[in-house]
Amino acid sequence: MVVQKKVPSVEALERLHRLAYSVPDEVQVRSLDGAIAIDAKSSMGLFALDFSQPVEILTDSLQILYAEEAV
Repeated sequence: MVVQKKVPSVEALERLHRLAYSVPDEVQVRSLDGAIAIDAKSSMGLFALDFSQPVEILTDSLQILYAEEAV
């Protein structure tokens, strides 16, 4: 599944990173144009994205998708 989100803070980004590690599924974060795609389990990689713009979160993990609704 793909969900478009605006990550409002560094704390929300850290929460996404922790959630990604808590599930066995792959969790990918990418720019809307698809030019940059990062494994959400990579803390350094996450900072390569421009979070002033919305991003797409790709995963099969319902736990991640439902938790990110609260962001």
